[in-house]
Parts: sequence; structure tokens; C-alpha cells
Amino acid sequence: TDRIPVEWVAGFRGIRITNKINLGEKMSDIESLMQGMNISERISFLEEELESNGEEYAEGYLEEKIERLEEEIIEQNVARRQKNIELLNQQKAVNGVTLIDKYKEDYETALSSIDVDIKQLIEQGHDMKGLFLFQENVVKILEIHRILDSLYNIIFTQQEVLWHYNSKRISQIGHDLIRLRTQVTNLSEIGPEFVERLVSGNLEEVGYNKEHWYLKPVLINEIEYLLEVLPLLIEPDFIPFEQNTDDDTTDPKTDRYISKCVKISVWRRDCGKCVECGSQEKLEYDHIIPVAKGGSNTERNVQLLCEKCNRQKSANIQ
Repeated sequence: TDRIPVEWVAGFRGIRITNKINLGEKMSDIESLMQGMNISERISFLEEELESNGEEYAEGYLEEKIERLEEEIIEQNVARRQKNIELLNQQKAVNGVTLIDKYKEDYETALSSIDVDIKQLIEQGHDMKGLFLFQENVVKILEIHRILDSLYNIIFTQQEVLWHYNSKRISQIGHDLIRLRTQVTNLSEIGPEFVERLVSGNLEEVGYNKEHWYLKPVLINEIEYLLEVLPLLIEPDFIPFEQNTDDDTTDPKTDRYISKCVKISVWRRDCGKCVECGSQEKLEYDHIIPVAKGGSNTERNVQLLCEKCNRQKSANIQ
């Protein structure tokens, strides 16, 4: 075989290779270089090589490899998403509505309002009403993302514990936990645009590629991913910060008992923050009017307070 002088760059990985090799050896080296890359990285690598040195390969060789990898992505995505959906349906049939289900309902309602209600208001000449409603729904979606992302970040950053103790929940996910923007921003010297492209590529690889005329695709697809994966990672009966409340609010036998349904509604309404100072640490479910003074255990009489604000309130009442 005639030897071909070759100088080429594996741009995605920053690897530069200069050598004189024959065509067969070069194809073999491509396979070696792509080991350890995920499918998206392989496609990017092959596309770059096709553009810069495509004439040095057998006709259709690189194009065929790219097409096969793209088909593999589609097949994997369909299988993964279908498995997750089946697991979610099984879980919902057994456990009923969960905290994440409620956030999904809020998100879909807000998104539908942006795409339908606001359009109708503006078409009817109610521009300011439409703009106020638009702003309200965007804020709601951003808040839902913040809460879901904070829950996911706890799991992502401490997943080693789950793997060490053979968690069945994390092992049932059909792929490694995806590094979202929150998990990427701790990497130095990486701009926000690169982070968005990186995260969007990770999400697209597992089948999340939704677009919206206003909201950033990376935001929408992070939420869609979180709403699908968190119900599998978080136990259905989980109530945030329930362990911080007084025992008699979790015991159905007491007159201060707050039901799971009320706690979920209060958590959503108060956006997972202390209503007094905005803290997200050491939160507790508090009766606005104490039960001893005639207060009820309904959503209207329960709020989120941090430990400090709750103690200050108790001191003032006494």
C-alpha cells in the first residue's frame, strides 16, 4: 500500500498526531482515539476530520460511521426514555401524586399559559394583562427550575454514597447522571456559552432537544430532564425538610399533624424558602395561627419558616 504523509488534528480532544501511516493504519488509529468518547464526541470528531482530511479516506467511510453513530443515538434515546416512562407509570400507579408530579403540573400549566393564554390576551387587545401574566409565568418556570435543580444537585454531588451502598434508585436510570449547568459552572475558565452548548449536547444525547420561541432550549430541556429523572431518584413519600419539624406535626395522632398533601402544597406555594427572610436552610413547617389558639392544619394556616425565624416568632407569641 502506498504511504500517505498525514498531519491531522483530533480537535475535540486537543490531540495532535503527526506521522506517516498508510490508510488502514489511519482508520485503526481513529478507532483508538475515539475510545472513551461518548457518541456525541465521536460524531463531532468525525465531522471535523471529514471536513479537514476527508479526501484521505475511502469514499463514504467517514460519512457512514457518522450516520451509524447518529442512528445509535436515536435507538438508545428511544430505549432509555421508554424505560423511564414505564418506571414512572408503575411508580405513579402504586404511590399516587408526588412532590415532583406537582411541580410538573405547575410547569406545564405555566408553559401552556405562555403559549396559549397570553397569545389570546394580546390578540384581544389586552397587552398589559398579557405582559404581566407572561412575566408571572416566566418567574414561576425559573423558580421551578431552581427548586428541581437544587434537589438534583444534592443527588449528583453525593452520588458516590448512593453507588457505594448499591442504591436501587440511581441504578435504574438508563444512563449516568447528566452534568447540568449547576454542575459545570464550578469548572474554571469556561464561559457561559460553552457551558450551554456542552449541557445541551449532553441532554440531546439522551433525547432532550425541545425548543421554545422565548425560553432558552437549555432551560427547557433541563427542566424536562429533571421532571423525568427526579421521580425515579427521589422516594415518592419524600417531603422536603420534614425531619426539621416538630414530632407532633408528623404524627397523625396529634392535633398539630400536617398532612403530606398540605406540606407539598405549602412547599410549592412558598417556593422552598422561608417566607420571612428567604433562607433555604433549616426550614420548618409552621402554623401561622398556633393550634392552641384555634389555628387549623390546612394549607392557608401553614407556612415555611427557617429555624431562626420560627424561634423568633414563637418567642414573640409567648
